[in-house]
Amino acid sequence: MSLISVHFLIFFIIILAVYYLLPGKVQWIWLLAASVLFYYESSTWQQFILFAFYIAVNWIAAVCLEKTEKYRKAVYRTALIADLGMLAFFKYSGFFCQILTAVIRLFNASFSGEFLNKIVRLSEAHAPARISYFSLILIGYLTDVYWGKIRAQGNPCKLVLFTGFFPQMTSGPIVSYEQMHSQLWGEKHHFHYENVIRGAERALWGIFKKLVISERCAMVVNTVYSYYEAYAGFYVFLAAFMFALQLYADFSGLMDIVIGVAECLGIVLPENFDTPFYSLNLSEFWRRWHITLGGFLRDYVFYPIEHSLPFKKLRRFCKNRFGKGYEKKFNLPANLALLISWFLIGLWHGGGWNYIFGVGLYMWAVIVLGEVLSPLFERLSKLLHINTNCFSFRMFQRVRTAVLFAFGLSFFRAQSLKDGFRMWRSAFSLFNPWIFFDRSVYELGLPKDEWLILLFGLLILIIVSILQQSGPVREKLHRQNYIFRLFVFLALFVMVINWGYYGMDFVAADFIYGRF
Repeated sequence: MSLISVHFLIFFIIILAVYYLLPGKVQWIWLLAASVLFYYESSTWQQFILFAFYIAVNWIAAVCLEKTEKYRKAVYRTALIADLGMLAFFKYSGFFCQILTAVIRLFNASFSGEFLNKIVRLSEAHAPARISYFSLILIGYLTDVYWGKIRAQGNPCKLVLFTGFFPQMTSGPIVSYEQMHSQLWGEKHHFHYENVIRGAERALWGIFKKLVISERCAMVVNTVYSYYEAYAGFYVFLAAFMFALQLYADFSGLMDIVIGVAECLGIVLPENFDTPFYSLNLSEFWRRWHITLGGFLRDYVFYPIEHSLPFKKLRRFCKNRFGKGYEKKFNLPANLALLISWFLIGLWHGGGWNYIFGVGLYMWAVIVLGEVLSPLFERLSKLLHINTNCFSFRMFQRVRTAVLFAFGLSFFRAQSLKDGFRMWRSAFSLFNPWIFFDRSVYELGLPKDEWLILLFGLLILIIVSILQQSGPVREKLHRQNYIFRLFVFLALFVMVINWGYYGMDFVAADFIYGRF
């Protein structure tokens, strides 16, 4: 069930109306029923059973962690291996089998790989929907119980609601138990007109970004990426930047819808984006992009690795070998832990070397090189008398960051790592800047009037992003007169109706991150 379909609108109106009529003690049961129905409608019965099994394993493990002291580590490790094993099987079987097949064929040229192909087909056919999200939510919950940060939830139905709360089950955000448990079943949610209006405004803004901006960018991206041999030179640069905009409008738009829907129910979900294209460097960019994924890996991967015994020994070795000030030049233990984290970020996005390189290892390399070379950049700035504390230099930093991000992200969109490099080879094989002036861009799936609508939509997005730097835009809007607020809301609604890409034959519901 798509979040931007008529079916979901009817579904949500019914859920919302009944929700506020119920006593506080049973509101969570109504949300549980809605979430179970939503997930069941979005999956096959086999996927639904696997989802329930996944939750059952973690519920039993968490309860056992509280009741036993002697075998806590064994219980935690067993459950964690089960979680990671199921995630690896259902999401990465194809990737791992591809590597295994290549290794086996080095020693046995007659290996057919049919058995491995059957495993891949089995895993792909029955992979639980949204496993990339709910597996991390459950791993975080189990780890927090093991660390003693929270008490295990004794009611399995409440754990189902926490894991599968229907707005977040689409594509996150990745929430923690501490953030959600009191909101989902710990308090009575009364109807507040402002909550519903603010939630509807947030959701409408997300729909605008998805249907007006993202889907138009997709037309150009799909055309160039499908025939990159024919579209060389500046076509590739254009497609790479358009994909960065498409993904941002698509994913942040989805988060706006999800957060807005939850807000209508009086539930606050964590933000997942904070105007990332305002970032001055790539490290800051990723602190503003997919914030909850970065937070999860920081808390449950980076810090545990950095504080592990082997890394403590490595830190002592580096200090003895290179001196106390070595961390300022190149912090080897921290950068190795960061390398593992970025490898996992790339792998999480998909089982393929294009993901691992484009949104993983490449991003790590650029961030680390930026830190290592920062003293050199500072010296060059002083030598060349460059004013680094002015608008023009900050604009240069933002453009540079966007270029570096778009380059890495282009491999995310490519069919394979090899295709990604072939694309960029064709990008530098032809110098054709005239395509921006001779109407060639109108042949990429968008006619002139559609380009104008896209540019207007991007202008609105830029204005909102600028306003957001000084505080939430909705807060500014709600300080205005009612007539002005109503005009803004209706204008946005009319633009979505008139300019949005939707219809019987159009699948706008296919959010990019919704496939995970």
